[in-house]
Amino acid sequence: MSAVPQNALNPPVFEIPDPAPEFGQDGGKFYRHYDALAQEIDDDMTSGLKEQLDGMLIFAGLFAGVNTAFLALTIPLLSADPADDTNALLTQNNAILMQLVTGRNDTVPTDSILPSASFSPSQDIFTINALFSLSLAFAIISSFLAVLGRQWLVYYRKRSGGGPDRQRWEQLKRFLGAERWKLEPILDDVLPSLLQIGLIIFCASLVLYLRHLSPAMSLIVGIPLYPIVTFAGLGCSFPALGFGHPFSILDQGTLYVLSEQAADPRQTSSAHAEIAGPAMDVGLVPFYDCILSG
Repeated sequence: MSAVPQNALNPPVFEIPDPAPEFGQDGGKFYRHYDALAQEIDDDMTSGLKEQLDGMLIFAGLFAGVNTAFLALTIPLLSADPADDTNALLTQNNAILMQLVTGRNDTVPTDSILPSASFSPSQDIFTINALFSLSLAFAIISSFLAVLGRQWLVYYRKRSGGGPDRQRWEQLKRFLGAERWKLEPILDDVLPSLLQIGLIIFCASLVLYLRHLSPAMSLIVGIPLYPIVTFAGLGCSFPALGFGHPFSILDQGTLYVLSEQAADPRQTSSAHAEIAGPAMDVGLVPFYDCILSG
């Protein structure tokens, strides 16, 4: 039997099957397709988010460790050095001993106020520590939210008993809840953006700290850092201006859903809103929404 070659001008005709006269009278085909599609959607969302959250937790831990190491060097600069008081007291003691040795009767100038009493950190040191602390705060917040995100994903995939119909309805309610509260955009874009903002702040504080130690060293380190920070800033600004490119930190879809959520937190998607309303009374009808939205 020879195969008939397909012609681009005469594409094959696909026959549309006749729907069942009543819902549930199709021999279980709808339920099989729905279960397969729902499982595919859940696996695609949770597996991708889980991998990203795991990687973000590892990077946030390393980043927090590096940031803490720099804070251990800069925080002592906010307080007076005890060695300054010791040196001042030793200077006065040496002056008194020299007076006794030489037999002079003149008065030795002494200062009763120690250097620590009049110490005040410079503005540069205060700014450096504030930026390092803010960067560490972003890393800790990102780690905490990432752990919460892992718990949210575990709760999303957790199923209770009660039969297939109850499990399908429970899965649909959680899917609609994730769509309503923008679970995927928040975990996929907002949390990494917080960590990236903390990294940008850390780069700025690092350059300032090196400039406090050595201006030449800060210039050497700042030359490769300035273009990277500028590039990351453009990654935030270009999507907001409508210029699409593959290096965006927040894409157009994330900005849209966040603005939509800020405008009306109770708003859901149009397809879900039309079907989820009468779902409590109709029962199995909402399952068609997943087929249509897929």
